[in-house]
Amino acid sequence: MAKIEFFALGGLDEHGKACYTLTINSDVYIINCGISTPPAVSLGVKKIIPDFNWINQNKRAIKGIFVLVPKYENFGGLEFIYNAIPTIPIYTSDVGAVIIKTYFEKRVNNQYNNRLNIRIINHLKTERIGGTSFTPFLISNTMPYALGIVFNTNDGGIVYIDDFVVSSNKNPLFQDELYEINKITKGRNLMLITGVGQAGKHLGFANPSYRISQYFDSILIDAPGRVIIGCYDDDAYKILTLVLIAALKERSVNIFSNTFNELFKFLVEKQYFAVKNLNVIPDSDIDASKNCVVIVTGTPQRLFSKLEKIISDDDDKIHLREDDTFIFAAPTIAGYEKSEADLFDDVARTSLDRIYKLSSKIIAASAANEDHKFLIDLLKPKYIIPVSGLYMNFADYVKAAIQTGFAKQNIFLLDNGQCLSINNAEAEDRKKLVKLETQFIGSAGVLDVGASSMFEREQMRENGTVLVSLYVNKDKTKIEKSNYDVVGVTNLSENNKALITQINEDANGQIDKLLVEAHNQQQLDIKNLKNLIRKIIAKQYEKKFNKRPLVLTTIIFAK
Repeated sequence: MAKIEFFALGGLDEHGKACYTLTINSDVYIINCGISTPPAVSLGVKKIIPDFNWINQNKRAIKGIFVLVPKYENFGGLEFIYNAIPTIPIYTSDVGAVIIKTYFEKRVNNQYNNRLNIRIINHLKTERIGGTSFTPFLISNTMPYALGIVFNTNDGGIVYIDDFVVSSNKNPLFQDELYEINKITKGRNLMLITGVGQAGKHLGFANPSYRISQYFDSILIDAPGRVIIGCYDDDAYKILTLVLIAALKERSVNIFSNTFNELFKFLVEKQYFAVKNLNVIPDSDIDASKNCVVIVTGTPQRLFSKLEKIISDDDDKIHLREDDTFIFAAPTIAGYEKSEADLFDDVARTSLDRIYKLSSKIIAASAANEDHKFLIDLLKPKYIIPVSGLYMNFADYVKAAIQTGFAKQNIFLLDNGQCLSINNAEAEDRKKLVKLETQFIGSAGVLDVGASSMFEREQMRENGTVLVSLYVNKDKTKIEKSNYDVVGVTNLSENNKALITQINEDANGQIDKLLVEAHNQQQLDIKNLKNLIRKIIAKQYEKKFNKRPLVLTTIIFAK
């Protein structure tokens, strides 16, 4: 009989940052090591990663990290785990190995390249790590050779599927092996852990509504010149389909992305992707081409930045022409609505006449309601844990699952850090908690922990900042010099300057009183003094300008 525990370090009630821990008896298996990228309004925050302290504390029990669908949001946190556990094995497909290695080579310090312990796993080939065997199987989604996995236990299989569609795709890059799962488990499926995908958003199957050939074919037929298309680089299905359409139209192709180019070269070299009449041109030939298809890819932040650079004529490889066609072929992502609107506003200011946004009739290659119901009917698991989504997405998933006759009480909606225990095939009602702190990575790559740091950034964005520098004499009873820099609080009109000067003088007077009082009591607590100064100054600005800025204080004491 098996003792099983499951909890998430990230990926529950949120998009991105997925990182799940599965303990079988005394062995720990990590699925995904995710990351999320906040929109540009999150000042100073470049990345958000899970709290890896639990992994560091339990590293001797960890048998490996599984990256089954090699999207950036699933493996972007690896570099931060490698700081603590530099030899931890990473289990992935050969496609995943190329993507992860390329990321580390191009985005991360080369010190990791020789230490990456990547171990390639193959679909339908069973292996054993520690006391548990596992069997990967193919699933169909936006990435080629994406994998699901079965962990085989004495009480039945634990099936993990990141995201999927029930597919009839004959392309081996995007085939699925869902029907093989019951052969692996002999029909004994203890638990299904699955990404919620588009549960509640689309009531039917995702197939064929995610297919794009006809839509892009109709645009390319009439395009007089080049076609420039923006895609997210984790949507390999869309990118490779565009390459195929371009080849059929006898148009040359350029993939304007260093990262995806490496994957594309690998797929062609391994003959995973073989297309007749394929003519791939280098970046240097884009401007010389009359009718090439340029596929610009990147993560959301990078994609918008690259496209804006092209549109503003700041890119040295691509210069727009009047007969160009522009297509934004990426779905709208929460947090990036303004970036998308600004992009289309800027495109409209150019000389281009042919501007397209991907049709709303084309949905993501991600499980819709009928896909989920099919999987539940196929596997008939005892327990289900939906992952990778917001709570409202989980609630929609539950509604779909109940329609199959599945028992609601056997679906567990967990929060990050909330642990589900299963002993001898029976789930325990009591769920223990693992305390977690969200961790932010700033522009300089420095770790910043906790919700308070995000609050301060929001405060700076909304109310501005006051930088206070104080020079106090050696007896610590009087300010000798002071400097107040005001940033983003208000416009510096003559009237406002006078008000700020008054605030500074009043603050100095109150601070002098605090210093005298502390000196008389012989109890000078610097931390407490800074907190009092922040309150004094913030309160003054609130009275005068109806804003409560972030106050950053530096105190220098003369010796």
